[in-house]
Amino acid sequence: DLDMSQIFTWICFFCNCQFQWLSGTPQDGVETFGETVKKIGNLVCVVDTYKAKESLYFSRLWTVFEVFIALSCAGVTIEFCLMGDSEDELMDTTLRQLTRSVVLDVLNAEASDKNDELKIKKLICEAEGGAQRVNSSVAELFIDMAARMMKNA
Repeated sequence: DLDMSQIFTWICFFCNCQFQWLSGTPQDGVETFGETVKKIGNLVCVVDTYKAKESLYFSRLWTVFEVFIALSCAGVTIEFCLMGDSEDELMDTTLRQLTRSVVLDVLNAEASDKNDELKIKKLICEAEGGAQRVNSSVAELFIDMAARMMKNA
């Protein structure tokens, strides 16, 4: 049984001041986000479609970057959920089709602020495994979630 008094929702776009994250101010948003995710212990990503090339979620650099940060936080559970009819559409696909649909390229994702985009991509490229690690790790997480959804349907 869940104790409802101990369940909280933290919505990143209400709580993260992304404009200050990479601005050189004393607040390091990357570190702050990581610390917050560690305290919460869970990250739920609300994704518009499982088809990465059509997905707004996977085309936005900040959302993929947040998953990248959460991946580096030991003990954090990351889950994806699909919006609207996307879950029904997923149930009509095969695992092979799913695997081909979830091909990410974080270096093609965009941020509205081009300076942020350059800084984030630099951080990703300098991290162990670089962009390939981010692409494969996020895709693997998403495929695992989708496969569980398909199995439980």
